[in-house]
Formats: sequence, structure tokens, C-alpha cells
Amino acid sequence: MNRFASVAFRNVFRNGKRSFTLGINYAIVSFILVLLFSFSRGAASTISSSLARATAGHITVSGRFASDGKVFGGLKRKDDIARIARETLGEDAKVIARYQLQSTVYYKGLSKRLAFLGIDATADAGLRGQLAFSEGGWEDWAADPNGLALPADLAEYFGLSLGDEVVVSTRTRFGAFNTGLLKLRGIWKTDNFFLRGQALVAFPFLRELDLATPDAASTVFVYFPEAKDLAARRDRLSEALASAGFEVSKPKTDSEAIAAVSSASAKYEADEEGRDRIMLKLATLDEVLGLVRNVLGAVNAVGGLVAAVMLFVIAVSIFINLRMSVNERLREIGTMRALGFQAGGVTALFVAESVALALVFSGGGALLGAAAAGAVRGLLRFPPGGNLGIFLEGGRLALLPKPLDMAAIVLAVSLFAALFSYFPARRGGRIRPVEALTRTF
Repeated sequence: MNRFASVAFRNVFRNGKRSFTLGINYAIVSFILVLLFSFSRGAASTISSSLARATAGHITVSGRFASDGKVFGGLKRKDDIARIARETLGEDAKVIARYQLQSTVYYKGLSKRLAFLGIDATADAGLRGQLAFSEGGWEDWAADPNGLALPADLAEYFGLSLGDEVVVSTRTRFGAFNTGLLKLRGIWKTDNFFLRGQALVAFPFLRELDLATPDAASTVFVYFPEAKDLAARRDRLSEALASAGFEVSKPKTDSEAIAAVSSASAKYEADEEGRDRIMLKLATLDEVLGLVRNVLGAVNAVGGLVAAVMLFVIAVSIFINLRMSVNERLREIGTMRALGFQAGGVTALFVAESVALALVFSGGGALLGAAAAGAVRGLLRFPPGGNLGIFLEGGRLALLPKPLDMAAIVLAVSLFAALFSYFPARRGGRIRPVEALTRTF
């Protein structure tokens, strides 16, 4: 068997030009697929990490509540929700509450509607390491209950400097307008795509601006040391919250899961049921990423289609290449048959040669694809505000080639080569010795 494989590998480059041309096609297909899989895995990892560090939890609790014949967006009894989460999920679970609101900022004749994020600077310190302050700082902002921290592009838009005061106005959950005064205490930049455009203020300020009660919040996020068994943990938390009198549900679609992590205070609507209640929706990070995975799946499908077209061309090339090889090696085939080789042995030799060629070049293409992914990740740096921002990690495109993916690609290409080389190889193997030694095929 070892000698058989050795002969097959030696025969791979007997016709160097044809073998090299076909092998390059194998290498290109493997190269493309490795880059596609690397991009898909890297994008999923980056988006998951960025979301969890910015606007989503491993489990995100959002919802609505009905009171006095009206239904409001957001949560009530946030402290009870947080306590139940800690008791149910253990001390490893970190629970934080946030308040989200769309409000308009006015400054010296300029106005702009911004997304405000109200946080507790002490409990929600995970954001701190993601913000690079060019002016002011986290401590200055956190120490001022009316402090405002803005992304640099928004501060530049308004022409703001540290210490400047801006008027913020919003239509509250009750339909009335309310205004407040904020003082700029920090200007920052971030590599986290999902934090851009967020204006940071203190949680109590935003809650009071919306005329909400002290037990209100927009969302409660639950984090774990590792994002494992999220569905099971969510089910345990759902049962505990339901036992405490909350109405609990799960997102039915990917869009609902995304809406759960991006929920802001909505204006009230009439309550058709006419009873006070708190309706919670618990979404896991895996569900939030469902839509992202669908998009990345579509990207992989397009790449797969390109690879399929190339493989079809390769299939034709395999057939032609092997037919020509059989014609050129008729005397060799006749000799092998005369020495006792069965038809299956000759067929297997030609298939093995084709597979060996595929292994060599697809393996080389896969390794080249992994090297290209590493080079792009290590050498190229992109502007954080560009169109690629959602796929960037620290300004670099996250490409993550995995050995298992590379091995699967090489195996798939090799099996493809074996399949499409079998039929012309079988025809060559069936030639009778006397015909092979005396005739052309």
C-alpha cells in the first residue's frame, strides 16, 4: 500500500504543465474558501464580542409594563429583576441596568437627535476600557450627575469644548416634553462599532428626564465569565421571574431579539387588557446574532457558488487531463495488466494520482489562504469610522482561519477530484493488455 501511494505521488508531475495548471485551480478554490471561512468566523467573533461589550448582554432582559390603562416601553422593578437573576444564576452572573433614550441636543443654534445611554458608572465599568478619552476623562464624567461624555465626531459637530453646557429635550413616555441641562465632561473615541454615536450620561439623569419611576430601566443585562449554555440559563431565569409575578416570553424571531437589545423608552399606548402587569422578554446573545449569522451565511453561499463554478471547470479539466494521460500511458497500462494488475488496480492508481495532486495543491492553497488572512489581520489597519467598522477589532479586520476548516476544505476538494477522475480512470483500467500494447485509446 505504501509503495502504491509512493508511485501515485511520483506520477503526479509526470506531465508538469498539465498537472500544474490543474493544481493551480485546486489551490485557488482552497484559497478562496479559507479566506471566506476565516472572514465568517472572524466577523461572528468580533460582532459577538463588540455587542456583548456595548449594547447587549449574554442574556438581555427588556420588555414593557402596563399601568393605569396604558402600556409603556421599558422595565419596572429593575432591582427585583437583578436580585432574582443573581440568586438564580449564581454569583458568577454580573447584572447591570441601563436606560436608553432618543433625545435632541441644542447648542448655539445647532440641534441633533442623539442616542443617549444612561449607565451606572460604578456598576457598568466595563465600558471604561473601551473609551479612549482625548479630553476630560471617565472620572470627571462619572463624578458629575449632569455630566455628558460624547464621541469626538459629535463634539466636533457641535463645536463643543470641555465645560460647555447643552440643552437636551425629549418627549417623555407620558407624551409631555421635558428638558435638562448637561455639561460636557469627556470627549472620546472607540474601536467598538456599537458604541459609536452613543452619548453617555448618568443613569438617574436619563431616567428622570423621561419622567420614569425610580424602579424603571430600559434593559437589564446579565453577563457570565463564558458565553455557554445561555438558552438553559435563560430558561432557569424565566422560571424564577415568572414565579415572582412577571410575564415572561422569548423572542420569536431574530428581529425581535435585535429589538430587545436596542430597546429605548417608547411612548405609551392604550392597554387593551386593562390590568397592571410587567411583560419581560429574555433574549440570549446567540439569538441576537442569529440575523448576523444569516448575513454571513449568505456571504459564504456566494463564495461557495463561485467555488462551485470553479470546481465545475476543474471537473472538465480533470476529465480531459486524465483522458490525455491514459492515452499517453497506454503501454504502461498494458505492461501493468500483463504483470497481473487488475482493472480496479489500474483505476485506483489513476484516481490516487488525481487525489495526490488535489491534496498537494489544495493543501498549499489552504496554507496560503491562512497566511494571507494572518497578513491582512497583522499588517493592514483600517479607519474605525469606515464601512468595515462592524468587522474590525482594534482597527484590524478579524480573519480567523481554523485548522479544522482548512482540513475540511482540503478533504472536500480531494474527494471531488476522486469522484470526477474515477470515470475516465475506470475506462483506462478496463483496457485489455493486448489492446493497450498495440492500439491508441
